[in-house]
Amino acid sequence: MKQKLQNLKENSKKDAMVSEPLFFRLSNPSDKEKMDSLLNNTPHIDVYDELENQLEELIKSLNPKKKFSKQELATAVQQHIGSTPTEDYGVWVYYPWSYKLVHIVDKEEFIEIRTSRNQYKITKEEREKLSKLKVGVVGLSVGQSVSVTMAMERGFGEIRLADFDLLELTNLNRIRTGIHNLSVPKAIAVAREIAEIDPFLKTVCYTDGLTTENMDDFFTKGGQLDILVDECDGLDIKILARIKARELGIPVVMDMSDRGTLDVERFDLEPDRPLLHGMIDHLNIDEIGGDLTNEEKIPFLLAMIGIDTLSTRLKASMVEVGQTITTWPQLASAVALGGALCADVCRRIALDKYHGSGRYFVDIEEQIGDPKTPFDPTQFGGFPELTNEEMNKMMLGEGNGGSELSEAEVAKIVEAATLAPTGGNNQPWKWVYKNNVLHLFHEKSITYSFGDFNDMVSHIGLGAALENLVLKAHEMGYEVQVNEFPNQQDLRYIASVIFSNSSDNTEAHLVDNLADTIAVRTTNRKVVERQLLEPDTIDFIRESVKTMPGAEFHVLEDENDLKEIAQICSSVERLRFMHPWGHYDFYTKEMRWSKEEAEKTMDGLDIRTLELSASDEAGLLVAKDPSVIEMLNKLEGGKAFEKISKDAVASSSAVCLITMPEFSPINYINGGRAMQRAWLAANKKGVSFHPVSSPLFFFAKMMYGDGSDMPQAMIAELKALRKRFESLIQTGDNKGEVFLFRLAKAGEPSVRSLRKPVTEVLSFIN
Repeated sequence: MKQKLQNLKENSKKDAMVSEPLFFRLSNPSDKEKMDSLLNNTPHIDVYDELENQLEELIKSLNPKKKFSKQELATAVQQHIGSTPTEDYGVWVYYPWSYKLVHIVDKEEFIEIRTSRNQYKITKEEREKLSKLKVGVVGLSVGQSVSVTMAMERGFGEIRLADFDLLELTNLNRIRTGIHNLSVPKAIAVAREIAEIDPFLKTVCYTDGLTTENMDDFFTKGGQLDILVDECDGLDIKILARIKARELGIPVVMDMSDRGTLDVERFDLEPDRPLLHGMIDHLNIDEIGGDLTNEEKIPFLLAMIGIDTLSTRLKASMVEVGQTITTWPQLASAVALGGALCADVCRRIALDKYHGSGRYFVDIEEQIGDPKTPFDPTQFGGFPELTNEEMNKMMLGEGNGGSELSEAEVAKIVEAATLAPTGGNNQPWKWVYKNNVLHLFHEKSITYSFGDFNDMVSHIGLGAALENLVLKAHEMGYEVQVNEFPNQQDLRYIASVIFSNSSDNTEAHLVDNLADTIAVRTTNRKVVERQLLEPDTIDFIRESVKTMPGAEFHVLEDENDLKEIAQICSSVERLRFMHPWGHYDFYTKEMRWSKEEAEKTMDGLDIRTLELSASDEAGLLVAKDPSVIEMLNKLEGGKAFEKISKDAVASSSAVCLITMPEFSPINYINGGRAMQRAWLAANKKGVSFHPVSSPLFFFAKMMYGDGSDMPQAMIAELKALRKRFESLIQTGDNKGEVFLFRLAKAGEPSVRSLRKPVTEVLSFIN
């Protein structure tokens, strides 16, 4: 049996590339002889002869007013064929791939019968016009549906089918074919299906797909195409085919099988029309003909698909590609809809009934679906903006200061202070100079967020600002006295600062050598090949931190330890992204998605400062929609969000932790000052500095908070991550774990974060 199966398998492969049927008209002696030979040499042929039924349908369609009895219809059929023997009437069509021999009426009558129920959706005159249409279809997933639908309507006379792929079992979720066609070229399979519907339609197969080598043939051989249907995956071919279509004045139709998205580009009517509606005009299409990497293709892909208009499920699926699925999904219902849309539009273009261009949506879920609840950011609460009246009330009891500074001097000191880093570059400070005292206030309306538990993130940034202030004042020749939280009734009043020429009760001059680095201090998130730091560099940073009383410095440099802390950091980042409030903070409050947006607000994180690869940036953009996060949570997905920070942390020269004696506001203010000393010291030594502190903030939220704003699954995962963290770094009980950061030799960052003008955050009261 094994040998017999093998022989049969080999025999079935003989016609693997055959897609055209054979025609036998028995009134022709030569055809009769060939068919006789076929029947004698191929005994397992299946024969189908329903000619009489076809002729009955023909008679009825030609006489729509007459109601025939069974006998009258039989008589009319006999009169129609006359003396011609029944087996000689019409044509016998043989399909070599299925060993089927079918007896049908010949071409003119076949077309008349097969299209009779198109009347008057398609008139006979229109049918005749469509029969001369030459259509090219590139990509045969959605393209299969388009091609077969057009064939069923007889919407073309010739179709050119281009796809290099073979049918796989995974294709059968959306391509209507049988399992016997597995490993058959898609173009051949579609051509066969069309031939089995209508053997008189001409099909031309390009089983290498559309390429730069065969593009001229595809568009012009045997006559120029009238319409191009683009359903291919290849980015370069999508663009090159459009360039060719525009050059030849051929309209292009494309369905995206998501939300019923349909593109129409009427290059026949608009010879100068920009490709893809101008969506890729900002990109250099001259690059597209080269061997672009996947990363280099992403800007084109993002511009082309329009992330903001994708369905929630497709966006969520894109995040999961390479994680829980291998490629983005398509459904048979969407592909069938796309086939219908493309076939309809192509027919109306050919019949001069439609002249538009553009991107259209026939979104079934939107048109036939339950009402959607709009996203409501007020669910996360907020904090009112700090008023002048409130600040004045908090400053009551604060007397006159020491030396009087000019407004220019104060502005210079505050400008240096505002160069300090803050969470998400939110710059949550308000400065007031009154009676020779500089007052610092915390603007909580800016910082209120999911990750800023007990204002710890804000206090770190405000502490860093105070550190810059002290260093700048020292550089200008002033002694400084800092009084933290002078009004215990309202901790939004962070500090009062007095400047003098006396050294009594003032700040020590322990790290004044760092002042010249304030203006060049920056975050650098570049991922580079790991290099170890020199011991004296680590020592310099450590000693700078330890000048702050109570501050301790912990370092991880072992490669395995770095991989472990990278996994911890990236897991916490994922948890943050996947929480609705954390997602809202990141996307709406922190990020600036373009250079123009960053320059307009002068705060937040310019997307370019994240130093992302094109694919990572695409992942962030796809996940911008809150409904995507809701979907990913249901799927228990989102692992892709770990990649962004994991690669960076794992490639670090070292990861360092700064702690203070306990978890309290004053310790986080002073911890922020210690952090700023570490940052300035690192940058002074030419070492890049990148905060990765999310684990600390969420560990604190879990350990000191009530957990009411975190789901139990998140708390459980944080507890497990906390144990792993404690096995890496033993900080002791109740320590204030202030700041976690990575050091690397990464050169200069691509972009620096911007700062608001001093005039926006500083006011003077005489």
